[in-house]
Amino acid sequence: MNAQRPSRSQAASNVRYFREAYRTGEHGWGVTEPSPDVLRLLGRARELVPAGRLLDLGCGEGRHSVAAASLGFEVVGVDYEPLALQRARGLIPAGEQSKIFLCAGSALALPFQPASFDVVLDYGCFHHQRKADWPAYRANLLRALKPQGLYILSVFSPTFHLFHGSSRRWHLAYGSYRRYFTHEEIARLWQKDFELLELIEQRGEQGMWHVLFRLR
Repeated sequence: MNAQRPSRSQAASNVRYFREAYRTGEHGWGVTEPSPDVLRLLGRARELVPAGRLLDLGCGEGRHSVAAASLGFEVVGVDYEPLALQRARGLIPAGEQSKIFLCAGSALALPFQPASFDVVLDYGCFHHQRKADWPAYRANLLRALKPQGLYILSVFSPTFHLFHGSSRRWHLAYGSYRRYFTHEEIARLWQKDFELLELIEQRGEQGMWHVLFRLR
């Protein structure tokens, strides 16, 4: 592994990695079935926001966009990879098409008016962002959310299999930058702007944190 800090060229490598992953379908994440832990947090969010608009940030093939729409959310899915959006359009059931709008965009430059969303869902987007890009990510997130808006975040935990034996919290694998987060780091990163409502630890080889926050 490269011991240097991730650079902008490595961020561009992320784009190439995802393009190839969506082209071949050879990757390690689910395509059609949503994460059960995300479903649980979406259900809790639905209780807190009886009728709301949700942004699926880095929506990929759209499995969580479809799940959110089935719960009654009006959904906007954003991804920078055209192939992901193409596959997401094919996943949307006929009865849900009016509830889901998909568009190209970046988490670092969201194309929406301020306070456009009651809920922002990020399943696996933030943990691919270089630390230098965290301020832009945070600024776009805070701008997108309505007052008291909800934020559902799913990120790698230390038990995720690609970090076994690593001496760092980030690494490059298959051309993609990834980072894991500890419980303490998650709290420290978001406590200024958000109240933590629920945290779920997904253990094992696919270890992740799934967190529900509310904007202060």
